Amino acid sequence: MAKNEKKEILLLTIAFRPNIGGIETHFDDLIKALTKRDWRIWVLTYQPVETKERGKWIERGRRFTIFRLPIIRGFFYKLVDKPLLEFLYLAPGLFLATPTFLLFKGSRIGVIHAQGLIAGFAGVFWGKIFGKKVVVSTHSIYHFPKAGFYRSFASWIFRNADFSMGLSKQARAEILSLGIPKEKVGVFTYWVDQKLFAPMDKKKAKEKIGWEGKFVVLFIGRLIKVKGIRELLSAAKIMDKKITIAIAGDGPLAKKIEQASEERENIFFLGKIPNQELPFYYNAADLLIVPSTHEEGFGRVILEALSCGTPVIGARRGAIPEAMDETVGRLIQITPKNIAKIIENLYQHPEVLTGLAENARRYAEKRFSEKNADLIIKSYYG
Repeated sequence: MAKNEKKEILLLTIAFRPNIGGIETHFDDLIKALTKRDWRIWVLTYQPVETKERGKWIERGRRFTIFRLPIIRGFFYKLVDKPLLEFLYLAPGLFLATPTFLLFKGSRIGVIHAQGLIAGFAGVFWGKIFGKKVVVSTHSIYHFPKAGFYRSFASWIFRNADFSMGLSKQARAEILSLGIPKEKVGVFTYWVDQKLFAPMDKKKAKEKIGWEGKFVVLFIGRLIKVKGIRELLSAAKIMDKKITIAIAGDGPLAKKIEQASEERENIFFLGKIPNQELPFYYNAADLLIVPSTHEEGFGRVILEALSCGTPVIGARRGAIPEAMDETVGRLIQITPKNIAKIIENLYQHPEVLTGLAENARRYAEKRFSEKNADLIIKSYYG
């Protein structure tokens, strides 16, 4: 797409609000950044695959329109570890809807930006037929096998995309391992609204949330096994009872967390928190914890917490070490014992925690501003 062409984009994704998660929030940020730069955005996605809420089938805003496709709920988390079945579940609707959209609006579209392998398949296939530039972004680590259909399938997508981007250096390396030329693969980074996610008076924030006099370690994310929920709950049982573990989010393990909160006074279950209220919780917390037991793509909550001046304890795996370092928190191997040990250590040494908090905002301002959107937009040209 040349710079003098009309700036309209088709965003293909299986995940979008009102589904919850860092990826969904990123798309809101991307749309805001694009509209500021006079782009027109069309989004083709599904209704939430797990969240009970439903969005409008057709949602119109300033310079964007969202089309949500129907899908049967309740299978997404069950198929996470079964790539073929997950593909057969999620791919058909998006694959069939994309050419229908392009038949009516294709003349206006300069580029298709597909998110992940499933959307990437639809984008690359139909982009070739309709003569559109296709950019594919990945938000996860896929662990492609050394051989077999899955690897060949992924390789076909990236080879035929005009450009691909991974959310981390690790993600880029994974794409390159498929034999994709270096000049066709880049790295992008999330960003946050640093006016919304900003430091507040901690005492006032704690009073607003009802955490006065409490030392609170906050978890925000999908309540699924690979997010380290079980390890965190086990750690809460063995750590100092003066330390409160507050867990926010939605997912299959919600009932387990509710039960744990009823059994133990130092575990709070917050449920789903609206995005605009998150800054109050980050500011009221003394620490954020990201105890993922899988290769986390990046961990958007890390960016949000650091922007609010709250230190982070993160798993030393995936791209989490790319999102933070030990000037703003601690990186650990995730076990209940390790979680309890590091939290208790920071609780007992408030001067260390204060130093980490003082570094956090500066670190976020330097690395996670909206300037990161320009790296994505640059890929639409050329």
